[in-house]
Amino acid sequence: MEKSNIVINTLVFLDEINKGVKQSSLLRDINSLGISKAEVRREFIRDFEVEIKEIREISRGLKMELYYSVPKCMYINGRLASDDIEKYFREAYEMKCRNVKLNIGDYRDINSGDAAIINFLCDKYQIKLTIENDQTAENGRVEKIKEFLEHAQRLKVKISATFDVGNWLWQNQDPLENANTLRAYVTYIHLKDVKIKDKPQATLLDKGIIPWRSILDIFDKNLPVAIEYPCSPNALLTVEDEIRKLEALN
Repeated sequence: MEKSNIVINTLVFLDEINKGVKQSSLLRDINSLGISKAEVRREFIRDFEVEIKEIREISRGLKMELYYSVPKCMYINGRLASDDIEKYFREAYEMKCRNVKLNIGDYRDINSGDAAIINFLCDKYQIKLTIENDQTAENGRVEKIKEFLEHAQRLKVKISATFDVGNWLWQNQDPLENANTLRAYVTYIHLKDVKIKDKPQATLLDKGIIPWRSILDIFDKNLPVAIEYPCSPNALLTVEDEIRKLEALN
């Protein structure tokens, strides 16, 4: 895999985040690994007014491309949460980020009005929007995600999928099978391995049961792939090892 296709999600540095280190500071660490793409997590931002500006300025100085992970839903009580979506898009725009990831939420139907709003907001803020399979029954099962994306595609909605390789195991679904099911919609990949004890637990690549290399083979080789799991302790050294595993792929 080309290093230019690798994204580092700030979850990699969870120990540092929990000690109060800002994501803006972590961008320098990510860049020091020779990585030019980072994913900022909304739930880790404490002071939006200050940190968004810091993230924008540091990423601009380092010439880094940003992704924005927002663990919020597009649909609430069956209705498109357009005001919330615009707020998240505005935050991304202010960071000079063009990639936003959301969850579907309480989706019952997507209509032409929803399609027009989503497309308008994507154009207004220059956003590439994806939805992700998380670890919940509401947002993490392939049947709902496929149905939503099929319907959105028919309405020409500007939306695609972030495929989280490991999250399917929280719903007892097969990630390899689901990769084949969703491959036509996927434009971004979240990579992790998973081990099973009493329950699924994210772990380093090759320390779990996910056939992650076979899954990546299903997708276009030029898709961005994010390392998205805690790599503590010694996060910098550990993630450097993980990067080497990806670079070794043909």
